[in-house]
Amino acid sequence: MAEFYRIVQAQWAASAMTGEGARLFGGRWNPPGVPAVYLADSRALAALEIIVHAPREVMALPWRIFEVEVPDDAIEAVPHDALPGDWQALPSSPGARLHGLRCLQGGALGFKLPSAVIPEEFTLLLNPLHPDFGNLGVSDPKVFRFDPRV
Repeated sequence: MAEFYRIVQAQWAASAMTGEGARLFGGRWNPPGVPAVYLADSRALAALEIIVHAPREVMALPWRIFEVEVPDDAIEAVPHDALPGDWQALPSSPGARLHGLRCLQGGALGFKLPSAVIPEEFTLLLNPLHPDFGNLGVSDPKVFRFDPRV
């Protein structure tokens, strides 16, 4: 069993595991219209993923963190050499989104992909439409506070 983390603004805690935000706006690994849930393999990486995307003033808002247990056999690791060459592009490249779409359509529950923030760390891309998604061990949301210096 592997543990991953998701940090969201408190107002979105009830829908944090639905994939709706990613469906509406897309993400690095999914195009708009395709639901996905993004997790990080550490609390620190989950925080960094927010810090690099959000304006500084939102760090003072109330945040929540979820701890998510995912069975090891439900995770498919994606090797670096299988990724499109522009996967770290800003904004997210069509190649990265297509690659993620193929992963989400590939049948596994989760895909371990490198983080664009720290490529040696990992993001877990979950398919919320997978039949085993409801079997994940998801904690109740806990208060998460960004240090005011951030």
